[in-house]
Amino acid sequence: MQSITDIFGSRGPLARSLGGYRPRRTQLAMAERVADAIAAGRLLVVEAGTGTGKTFAYLVPALLSGKRILLSTGTRTLQDQLFARDLPLVAQAIGAPAKVALLKGRANYLCRYRFNAATLQLTLDTRSRSDALLSKIDTWSRSTRSGDLAEVEELADSNPLWPQITSTRENCLGSRCADYARCHVVEARRRANDADVVIVNHHLLLADLALKEDGFGDILGSADAIVLDEAHQIPDLATQFFSSTVTARQVDGLLRDSRSELAHGGAGTAVAVDELYAVEESSRALVAALARNPRAVFGDDDSELDEDVARLREALHALGATLDAASREAAVVQCSARAKDLARSLDAILDATDTDGARTVETSARGFSLGLIPFDVAERFKTITESHPAAWIFTSATLSIGDDFSHFASRLGLDDAETLRIESPFDYESQSLLYAATRPARAV
Repeated sequence: MQSITDIFGSRGPLARSLGGYRPRRTQLAMAERVADAIAAGRLLVVEAGTGTGKTFAYLVPALLSGKRILLSTGTRTLQDQLFARDLPLVAQAIGAPAKVALLKGRANYLCRYRFNAATLQLTLDTRSRSDALLSKIDTWSRSTRSGDLAEVEELADSNPLWPQITSTRENCLGSRCADYARCHVVEARRRANDADVVIVNHHLLLADLALKEDGFGDILGSADAIVLDEAHQIPDLATQFFSSTVTARQVDGLLRDSRSELAHGGAGTAVAVDELYAVEESSRALVAALARNPRAVFGDDDSELDEDVARLREALHALGATLDAASREAAVVQCSARAKDLARSLDAILDATDTDGARTVETSARGFSLGLIPFDVAERFKTITESHPAAWIFTSATLSIGDDFSHFASRLGLDDAETLRIESPFDYESQSLLYAATRPARAV
């Protein structure tokens, strides 16, 4: 096996495969530290300045290790770049072929169950004419292997049809779904479980860590090393995913799906009518109250916010119990679980102490968003890293303050992590210019 020094050398496989390649001492230094961390299963935080070549510096040792690697990126763009260009290039250059899987969030894949429901609804809606785009998606759905809606060029991700034919954690039926055996999300995760290298993005990784989606397992699986590129985003994203949030849109979606599933499941529209009405009215009352007092905050004696939210919470608890008793159809059971989850989130928000986090209220013309943002996610994230014994490698161009990594590390409970700081090889002082425009004369 070639050494890392040889691979990054002037006569190595990277130099032979890449036009204009130049060995960089700092890139080699990073690659060697990443290799050591993977071999020992340690925590490593690396700040590598622009131009270091950090992508190749972690790809080469990751592929050479022969271990199962999970790569997490900050954006889907970088995710696609790794999958389509960087990883195949490096693997071919160093002669280390690997089975690679690209795994996206569930909102990128067609949900057969919800697609059939959307098609049925369009057929029943006499006010609508046949939808040409839906017909194209129907034709495509019969031949696609991945189910990735990015393959449908005519369908923009902003199209209102998109959320109707994809699933969310809240409305997915999981293993209770009749189409589970043919589910594109399940199949994508199966491919990921069989791969040597899995490429995800931070949103998907943190959603999986924070929510532990039922029926789809843990995407960390048996990963020997987890590499998080653009890791400066992780603290804020982790705080977001470990927060409790309830929005008017979630409530409206629950009401819509509950009525639809009760009707389709044969339970009838009269079932849970009072409880559904109570949730609807409580939500409307909360929207109206916040419209009258958009500056309302929790715990304010002059505000009825706590009482309005408590009424919505109780209505959701009651709806969940009634749906449980109404039907054992999988879709109705899922609606019950959603109602209970929303109620529990409101429990957390209402019952939070001053040390638990910041309670937030956001309003809009038609809705609201209530949240509890934890002040500190370090212990929770540390528990995750400790419960998945593997090498955890965090890298970005901006992780330290001077030579100090303590701010980044403390936010994620990484106080025991090894650190490495690599300056950018670019000579900014002598190779850059700063232009300051003069203020134009004021017209008289």
